[in-house]
Amino acid sequence: MRVRTVVRITALCLSLGGPTYAQDAQTIVATTARAMGADALKSLTLTGAGSVGTLGQNLTPTTAWPLVKVARYTRTIDFDAMAATLEIVRVQNSGETPQTQTVPAKSPWAQQADLWVSTPFAFLKGAKTYPATLRTEAIDEVNYNVVSVSVDGKFTVEGYITDKNIVERVRTWVDNDVLGDMPVEAVYRDYKDFDGVKVPTLTVVRQGGFPTFIAGVTDAKPNATVAIPAPTTAAPAAPVTVTAEKIAAGVFYLKGGSHHSVLVEFADHLALIEAPQNEARSLALLQEIKKLYPRKPLTQVINTHHHFDHAGGLRTFVDAGTTIVTHDMNKPFYETAFATPRTLNPDRLQQSKHAAAVTGVKDKLVLSDAMQTLELYALKSPVHDEGMLVAFLPKEKLLVEVDMYTPPAPDAPAPAANAPVNPNALGLVTGLEKLRLDFDTILPLHGTVKATRADLYAFVKKPLVPVSELPDPNAPTVGPDGRPRGQALPPPDLNNNLNNNN
Repeated sequence: MRVRTVVRITALCLSLGGPTYAQDAQTIVATTARAMGADALKSLTLTGAGSVGTLGQNLTPTTAWPLVKVARYTRTIDFDAMAATLEIVRVQNSGETPQTQTVPAKSPWAQQADLWVSTPFAFLKGAKTYPATLRTEAIDEVNYNVVSVSVDGKFTVEGYITDKNIVERVRTWVDNDVLGDMPVEAVYRDYKDFDGVKVPTLTVVRQGGFPTFIAGVTDAKPNATVAIPAPTTAAPAAPVTVTAEKIAAGVFYLKGGSHHSVLVEFADHLALIEAPQNEARSLALLQEIKKLYPRKPLTQVINTHHHFDHAGGLRTFVDAGTTIVTHDMNKPFYETAFATPRTLNPDRLQQSKHAAAVTGVKDKLVLSDAMQTLELYALKSPVHDEGMLVAFLPKEKLLVEVDMYTPPAPDAPAPAANAPVNPNALGLVTGLEKLRLDFDTILPLHGTVKATRADLYAFVKKPLVPVSELPDPNAPTVGPDGRPRGQALPPPDLNNNLNNNN
């Protein structure tokens, strides 16, 4: 009886607590908006410089996204329409490249989320529009009032407000093909007054835990006249297609769009090299594989490296019960990513919650039976991805690789004579020579054409060396005479020879 009484009292307290917290949240938002000068803010134009990061393209799963310098940028926001533009000038390869990003009104959440975190004012404006609740939280021994906003009943945005009524961070989540519900967070520092509006002069936006935009503000113009372009009607997405090209008995080149895969047949199962992009691509691959081999199970998917455009379709194969084979350094990353919820855009794995099976390759792994042999090798690429795998079919003398060498299209203009050699392609040649892999044909997982070994060497401007003439790292280091191989014989002792002749 006592237990029932406690339950009833607790339920009553919870029902009374909801409206109270909602009211407290709106009071905090209103007080903070007044303190920061946001009440009369209709638009804001920010200028400055900083850096941008490329999501999902880091050297290892635990290092930050690669950053590129932004020489200057202008961000313009229309708070009434919740629309914005961002114009940046990237500094890369000794040149400047302008780019423009637009967030139209009523755009998809992935774009709107960027607007919500771009400044603290977008959050304050939105918090007045949508239902909000309040809680307290401490970060690094700083206590915050955390206002949690529910957008359209599906998306959550949280603002962290100090006891001085300043927004110091805003956090939300967006859908990602690899990370599932991926956190997006902005931290605001070094506030400065611009015409009565307190503007952070340093903003760091992180996606998936690493910075994607570091913005230093040099000037801010509140309520300047702005004109955000109206949204254009996007062309319907092209259907995902997969075409199968037979390369050899039991080997198919599965092409389509910008990313390709290779299917390899064994005696009683199949292995797929690469599951790129997203679930739609993987479902098309599964359909084509089923058409080619209706009675053989696909048991393994080889992932060349962890970059998101090459890992975005893996979750679909985890759901199908396929073992993922990847570089050893990627194993913990994938095990965590596959277990992360994907509630914003539930995929098949989110629905099945199938446990992932991930096999790591440290240096070499051979998949072999009476019908086929497939060798996997780890090749370190310090300028692209330190956990890269290449696949080799010795019977067919066939190499499968991606991102290290993409053969130019037949109609591509010839590179300038003094053009620098691609460091990834050069690293590929160096690694393959150490392994002494005797391949004739290359199936690149990007591009439109296959290539030969001679094509690769010409691309890196090196003379073609027969595999038989490459140094053998497994050769004995001591010759028949007991001396290290390659060591010159000592000069003859002439005095000793003269004495012997006497």
